[in-house]
Amino acid sequence: MKKKVYPKDVESLFDNTEMFFSTTDLKGRILSGNDIFARVSKYDLQDMIGKPHNIVRHPDMPKVIFKLLWEYIQSGKPIVAYVKNMAKDGSYYWVLAVVSPLFDKEGNISKYISIRIKPMSYLFDEIQKIYKQLLKVEQLEGVEESQRLLYQKLKELGFDTYDDFMKKAVEEELKLKGNSLEKNIEVSNIDKDFLELFHIYKVFKEIEQAYENIYNFLHSFSRVNKILRENASDILTISEDVRLISLNSSVESYKLGSQGNSFFVLSTEMRKTAEQSGRLTKKMEQILNNTLIDINQMIFYMNISKLGIYMMSNFLVEILTKDLVLRLANILTDIYDNFEFVVYYLKLLNSISTKLNENLSEILSIINNVNILIKRLHFLYLTGMVESAHQVQTSFSLIFTQVNNLVEKTKGSIFQLSSELKNVISTNRKLNTELKYIIDILSQLENNFSRYEFV
Repeated sequence: MKKKVYPKDVESLFDNTEMFFSTTDLKGRILSGNDIFARVSKYDLQDMIGKPHNIVRHPDMPKVIFKLLWEYIQSGKPIVAYVKNMAKDGSYYWVLAVVSPLFDKEGNISKYISIRIKPMSYLFDEIQKIYKQLLKVEQLEGVEESQRLLYQKLKELGFDTYDDFMKKAVEEELKLKGNSLEKNIEVSNIDKDFLELFHIYKVFKEIEQAYENIYNFLHSFSRVNKILRENASDILTISEDVRLISLNSSVESYKLGSQGNSFFVLSTEMRKTAEQSGRLTKKMEQILNNTLIDINQMIFYMNISKLGIYMMSNFLVEILTKDLVLRLANILTDIYDNFEFVVYYLKLLNSISTKLNENLSEILSIINNVNILIKRLHFLYLTGMVESAHQVQTSFSLIFTQVNNLVEKTKGSIFQLSSELKNVISTNRKLNTELKYIIDILSQLENNFSRYEFV
């Protein structure tokens, strides 16, 4: 009979620079893991194979987190969660876990992979308090009420959804890690029989550097998108102001009878032009909002694939700096699982980047059309001022001057929009280049795996 393990208030320590992973089948039974996972959980790795992953579940963990985890990964989506685990002797260890499905060649989920790091951020401090509250609610009112409370507490922290929270969590944790997850090894320390594994390691070290460029590009996107949306909002406000002024101008022209016909025509043209500008700007705002969603999703995929890159490099260092007691095929299977994890999210990144380029081009086209409309408003202003000179007793000169002041303001917003957008499009091209470079490297590397039976 299996001896029951009781939790104790002792931490099973692992270093801030360490990472561990495990894979499971579709029912959550452990298929593999690395030595750090075995060491921290205090189980023999071979004894864990075939066991349910919940053998390391700690009773302090709210059930709702695992409910969410299964909902996400069974629907084909990754999830990030803070998890308190229990080692074989009852000691505990906290991790930030990124859990993701892996797919076979037909696109079906074949297994799950979980990559874990030591949590350090302010969100980790907050989540520990929240979990205690969730646990109490679950015991009294059940999991559904616990889930409602979780969303409420996340909203109080500034997150509208769990997706928003987990994206921020992985970003903050990686930011605090800095370069601490990078591992280095020299070729002189490698047994000649495993130089091919060392080659794979060197490729992933090269990719780590390329990732830094991508990361900077994505954050510049996020900053510029905010500027674009602010300027689009200004143009929309100005267009509405011009429309209202034009309506007032139409009323004034009506009072003049036949003498106001020319003003009525000008006012009507101004109103129509302002309305066209408004419609285009609203469309641009919607595209920009969708673009921001895409950028945030790209940053999330970037962060978890970066974590996969680190895991790959760390695992290769782990197996290259010890006696290889496992069968080579088992090791290569684990490498391939991590490899597939990275490739999958890189391809998603590339797909969104391509879509982003289409959206940015459409926005630039809209800006050019709005600019044409603004020039038309300026022409109408000049024509209106000429007509106003013949009607000195009217307020039309003031009306047209107001329109021109708004037009001048819009010119500034359009100039900044156009300038910033051209920079973003240029940046996105660089991003595409970096992504294609990495995917090409990985495609070449995949050929090395094709000789093995498990691929």
